[in-house]
Amino acid sequence: MKNAIFLLLAAAIVFTGGQSSQAAPKREQNPDGCISAVHLWSITFKHEIASFMGVSQERMPALFCQRLGEGIRSGRITYSDLNRLQLDQSTEIWLVIKGKSKAAARPAPAPRNPNFRTCHGITGTFQIPASRKCPLSGYANN
Repeated sequence: MKNAIFLLLAAAIVFTGGQSSQAAPKREQNPDGCISAVHLWSITFKHEIASFMGVSQERMPALFCQRLGEGIRSGRITYSDLNRLQLDQSTEIWLVIKGKSKAAARPAPAPRNPNFRTCHGITGTFQIPASRKCPLSGYANN
């Protein structure tokens, strides 16, 4: 899987290498370099990425490069993300490739009730009446 990640990085770098560094990049980018790099991947890796993206293997190269390009142009993918990917750290690249929006990445927080306070304990989060302070022990009954 590590080799597959480096192949992904290579495709991203090939695609970003052709973009200009002007303040307003052109909207019509030619993703042929990216698509050519994707075509060089092993059939197994192409199948895994297509399955991950939820598309057919035939549509995967063009859609992969399109999503990658849009992610770079919109600022959702940066060189920092590529470095984080190389260091096995979390990154938004996977959401971009999957076609998920930023809003889908984070669930909405639960609505707050002014009568209760949320505490974090050993077994997870719990609520107690707002008149009480969260216990230091992590248990509500201590």
